[in-house]
Amino acid sequence: MSVFVFDNGTLDMIRYILAMQRFKEYLVGPQGLNEYLCALSFERVLFQTGLKFPKFQKDNVREMRIYDVVRFLQQKSLISLTLANELIEYVAFHDSLMQTGAQITPDKTNLKAQEVLLFLCDEAGINRDKELKKRTFEEIVTLRTEQSENQRYEVVESDFDNLNRLYEKCPFIQREIEERLTVPLKRAQISGFAPNTGGIWLPFVTCETPNTRGHIDKASIGVSFTPIDIRIGLNFGSQAHKYRMKYYDLLLNGELMNELESLNRKDTGYCLCDTFWNYHVRNIQSLQWSLTLYGSTKIAIERAIEETEQLEGNPLTANRYLISKVINRRPEDFTYIVKGLIDEISKDLNELYPIIALIDKI
Repeated sequence: MSVFVFDNGTLDMIRYILAMQRFKEYLVGPQGLNEYLCALSFERVLFQTGLKFPKFQKDNVREMRIYDVVRFLQQKSLISLTLANELIEYVAFHDSLMQTGAQITPDKTNLKAQEVLLFLCDEAGINRDKELKKRTFEEIVTLRTEQSENQRYEVVESDFDNLNRLYEKCPFIQREIEERLTVPLKRAQISGFAPNTGGIWLPFVTCETPNTRGHIDKASIGVSFTPIDIRIGLNFGSQAHKYRMKYYDLLLNGELMNELESLNRKDTGYCLCDTFWNYHVRNIQSLQWSLTLYGSTKIAIERAIEETEQLEGNPLTANRYLISKVINRRPEDFTYIVKGLIDEISKDLNELYPIIALIDKI
């Protein structure tokens, strides 16, 4: 077991670096970002590691030096002398980028960054080569601006004309929703946003889900925002093939009848719909379609299962027959709806919880 400490934020940053490397030919942006993030991840790991020992807990965190952490670990025989010497080289690399501003040739900088990244992956139990293959282009925009989470905002209709502004408010919105939940759901990582994505997804997963990125390869329930509508309901991540298959099997075998009938009784606004390119809604139809299970219904679900099987290994960017509530942006009532939006979303997620709980049982 590694002596080094990795929090979820650092692990996410490592995966972000790997995504940048996989799609580097498509990227534009500041030169040296990859090297800087490697150095920053290394710094975070050493600080977090040092803080688990009383010696550094007593010190002023602002005065901590990662060099001192390395020497402490070596003196306590928690790492070998060979590893300590390697880490001292990484500290020098870190300092050259973060403190002294010394100029290093790009080739040498990149080579040392790769050594640091390999060290971090090894200590975190990440197989770098396998993880590189798993990374998706979407992850390049998922390094979230979490500094806004502690701020409070008012959501207004004009936010839906400017998703950049709405995205800044999403951590607050998601936290407010979570505080109103009465079922065992927790926040997952908000979707990455760029001007051409077309929408924002605020996911929630069951409390058994191990990390905040569990919605990528599992089912989630949550809310999506686009300029023209809001969808509250079920979703499947880009790698959630087996969970989508489980959902279709539950529909096909009538094992969601009680849950669907309960939703139908509680609120007439629930429906089934398809999504394409992650956020865009089409083919809205009554829940009654799946409650009756006519022959045509079964055939349609069987076709959806076949489509999912054929997509194995490819990212899912569209879904069929998602249990949802769709709120269209109509001028006459949207301003009023937005005022009670957080309460409405929380209520709906509480009601949808039994469905995701069944899907999660794989």
